[in-house]
Amino acid sequence: MEYLQSTDFPELESKLKFLRQCLSKEAYEQMHFCRFQTGEYLFREGKESDYLYIILDGNCKVFRTLENGKTLLVCCYQDIQLLGEFEIFGDSVAKTNIQALKETYCLAISARRHKALLMSDNQFLQFACSQICEKIERNNRNTGINLLYPLEQRLAGYILIMQNEDVFSGNYTMLAEYLGCSHRHLLRTFHMLCDKNLLEKRNTAYWIKDKNALERLAGGVYQ
Repeated sequence: MEYLQSTDFPELESKLKFLRQCLSKEAYEQMHFCRFQTGEYLFREGKESDYLYIILDGNCKVFRTLENGKTLLVCCYQDIQLLGEFEIFGDSVAKTNIQALKETYCLAISARRHKALLMSDNQFLQFACSQICEKIERNNRNTGINLLYPLEQRLAGYILIMQNEDVFSGNYTMLAEYLGCSHRHLLRTFHMLCDKNLLEKRNTAYWIKDKNALERLAGGVYQ
């Protein structure tokens, strides 16, 4: 995590203004503007979490390790999103991993140092409650997606989230775990998307040939 000056990023001023309206002056003034680099973790499952974050801009994936050792993709978060509220209201040990998929800008506040302030701040509590309701609704939807949606649709959604300049690559063994399928089934589905001219394989990566069609296939999953 790198601390920065928010005044150096005028494009984020509208989001900061929105949060100044949502939060009390006392809580907002204790928050620091920061940046996470691609691949950096905001929370690690099973580790103490000291900070509460509000995503301003960026993209983070949330995933957890199951009892059988496999990894489950829970969802992806973008702007404006509160992270760490479950840890501040209960056990401070993180329940999931949250990792930045690209440069991600946040407001951060030390939950340990300012817990009393936040827990007595009606504006913050109202904001946190609204965020929790949205998360529960989103996570219930994503659970249904993981259980009921075909792999082709879920893979299309994941590619759209993880692509960089229309190119997708990654650890395909790990991706198969994220999406709850075998490695063979995953590669077969990639091949199907290539046959439909949605993707084109280039060495070990895939280039998005028809982004609009891929978005229609994905139908907004994991958003």
